[in-house]
Amino acid sequence: MRQRWQDGVQLQAADADALFALQGVLAGRNKGFNALFEEMLTAFVLDRNEPKGSISKEQGAWVLSMLDGGEGLVANAAELGLLIRLVEQADSVPDELASFALHQIQHAAMTGEGPAAKGRIHFSRVIDTQDIVNMARLFQVEKGARRRIISRQEAEMLFDMAEGCNSEDPAWDGLFAETIQAHLLATNQPSNTGGRSLTTPVVLADRDSAWLNRRIQHDGRVSRAERALLALVDPRQMAATNNWDQSISQMI
Repeated sequence: MRQRWQDGVQLQAADADALFALQGVLAGRNKGFNALFEEMLTAFVLDRNEPKGSISKEQGAWVLSMLDGGEGLVANAAELGLLIRLVEQADSVPDELASFALHQIQHAAMTGEGPAAKGRIHFSRVIDTQDIVNMARLFQVEKGARRRIISRQEAEMLFDMAEGCNSEDPAWDGLFAETIQAHLLATNQPSNTGGRSLTTPVVLADRDSAWLNRRIQHDGRVSRAERALLALVDPRQMAATNNWDQSISQMI
């Protein structure tokens, strides 16, 4: 199979099933196979259909069926590597698959356990540097203004992490704030989903202002990451909405 793939022969569904079956036996213990597993299956998913580089809903459902090892988690670090690489490299990703990927990091941060926490000491309710690196890959941060726009479900998950976890890495504050900002920019300026500027404060529609206000007040305190986000909200929009709590308004 490896030789055929290296010779340019496209993998078939039976080949992909065989790779997953073998990984199920090896359970991520063979580093050489892990690299091959990740590379071959990424090519299988992203290059199989048109347009190339995108993951369809059907493909996303298949990936989920192969990777969900129970309780919403992948079975091992090798499968996690494949999942992150797929979301990182895809031009478009179904919301369900993207949320499943972020859940792996959220679970590690909240519990200190799971495949995304293996290989290092990971305390519960802590977002560590590797978590931030993994999330930056999921959000395609290296693409700058053309980064992947997260769904509202992913945004809710990020707020849960901001409220429930601490981080000594200041990169978390910037990642959280800019990712939520990009989400809100796309929601409030749907015609400008490409080439948008992350240096311009967000002017919110009332429904998004209400959502943001509710999320920030959710646990009765404003985290450092949430304060970083508030700095990116345009104070001019305050006059157009009655949704903001006065104490939060004073922070902007």
